[in-house]
Amino acid sequence: MTGPQKDPATPAKAQLPLPLPAFTPSYERESFIVSASNEAAWRAAQTWRSSREPLLVICGPEGSGKTHLASILAIDGGVFCSATAPPENHATLTLFDDMPAGEPKAFLGLIDDLMDGGTRVVLIGNRPPAGWAGGFEDLRTRIESAPRATILEPDEALIETVIAKGFRDRQLEVDRSVVVFAAPRLPRTFAAAHAFVARADALALKAKRGITVHLAQQLVDSIS
Repeated sequence: MTGPQKDPATPAKAQLPLPLPAFTPSYERESFIVSASNEAAWRAAQTWRSSREPLLVICGPEGSGKTHLASILAIDGGVFCSATAPPENHATLTLFDDMPAGEPKAFLGLIDDLMDGGTRVVLIGNRPPAGWAGGFEDLRTRIESAPRATILEPDEALIETVIAKGFRDRQLEVDRSVVVFAAPRLPRTFAAAHAFVARADALALKAKRGITVHLAQQLVDSIS
């Protein structure tokens, strides 16, 4: 005799299929939605773009759109590279998208050389920028004196946008009722919104079914 059969759509964190489906996020200007949580960052970035300031800091939570915002700045030409390695080619704009750097003193020398040569520099990272200096006071001073675009955790409207964009990036057609249901019930963080989309994608793929409000309800409960 067997016990009750478990609904194949019931989520279990330890049983999510891995790896999650690969996807490529869109960094088009039209898909960056300005809301209360990122409006100040958007304005700061646009002000910097039209200024002569050589250095800009973009910071915020994981998955908050920092790279997206930086990509818009780089539309007219820019090179993304690692903070642990210098760019191979000269560019008018160099963006370091994985702060902090491994060697603070060497990194300060690198960005000074770039700016002395006429290259503008953007530093992008998650944690408070003062921590990117690794205790090296000269780098901390340079970072703290630069204009800053800080993205805050999202409001409910932006949570909806992040969820909807996440499904579009994964080329999933999901009824808006799913987004409207999930947004006010998730923790108000970018991490929760991205986790919801990733788990919904993985679970729907495993169960071979569409993403519905019923499935969303089970996922919201597990994430909350």
